[in-house]
Amino acid sequence: MTENEINEEPLPPAPAEADRSWQSRLKRIAPYAAGLAAFAVGLLLFAPLEAYAYLALRQAGTSGLHIDVSDLSLSVFGKFKAQSIKVPLSADAEKGGVLKIAEAKGNASLWGFLSGDKYDATAEAVILSFSRGDFGIKIDSLEIVSALTQAKTGGTTKALNGNLSITAESAQVTYKETKYLKEDIVVPFLKIVLKCRAQENRIGIETGEAMGRLINMQIRGSVTLGPQTELSLNLVLRPTDEFYQKYQDKDLRTLLKFANILQDDGRIEFNVRGTLNQPIVEPVLAKTSAPVAPAAPR
Repeated sequence: MTENEINEEPLPPAPAEADRSWQSRLKRIAPYAAGLAAFAVGLLLFAPLEAYAYLALRQAGTSGLHIDVSDLSLSVFGKFKAQSIKVPLSADAEKGGVLKIAEAKGNASLWGFLSGDKYDATAEAVILSFSRGDFGIKIDSLEIVSALTQAKTGGTTKALNGNLSITAESAQVTYKETKYLKEDIVVPFLKIVLKCRAQENRIGIETGEAMGRLINMQIRGSVTLGPQTELSLNLVLRPTDEFYQKYQDKDLRTLLKFANILQDDGRIEFNVRGTLNQPIVEPVLAKTSAPVAPAAPR
């Protein structure tokens, strides 16, 4: 064997002390890791998630959104069911009104809701009602689809962004009119559709329609969330012939023209400003054409 052949012989493998060291460490850690995993799975499957949900609702209350739920069931897979929900729209429930929902159920991004940063959900609600002063609304069936997120805008302040759609069926709006008709006006709607986009706490209405036998309505504008939720809405009502026939003994068409709010194309328009606690509703007056001046004598 030459000297070169001796030099080309492979070196013996290094001792496997390092491998043995890692193997022994893994053996010591494995029982603790298995126990931790079992604890996590048990917490995930059997922990009272409703308690975390109530904690998240209380946390939302610190930002001004108070939600009272009498009975709540929640699964780890995101299915939920809540009964007797009350949402006061201001600190003074008598002045601001209370939104009431008999029952709501659906699917939600569970951990997003519990962390308070993501609100992806599909929900169905039954018998929703709201009343304030002379105004009231009742909805038999409501579907909500949300894909909303809360992102920090600076410090601890968070802003809402994303999409929200609401579809209501079999709705009824009531108003106690005390000036002209002096009776309750009841307007049923077959369907109400709202498609909204939220950006930096400003919820803009991209599509807003309410369809009914007596009145059809278009809803435009935006709602800006905050300590004083600001309203900037425009409502366009188009009464049908059936509406005027229902109140023909009151001669509503003449009354609306006398009040100068019935436009030439038959629509009635309102602007809603102010805040949710103190909304300001202003009718858009009909434009009156200026009288034609007589021709000058020749």
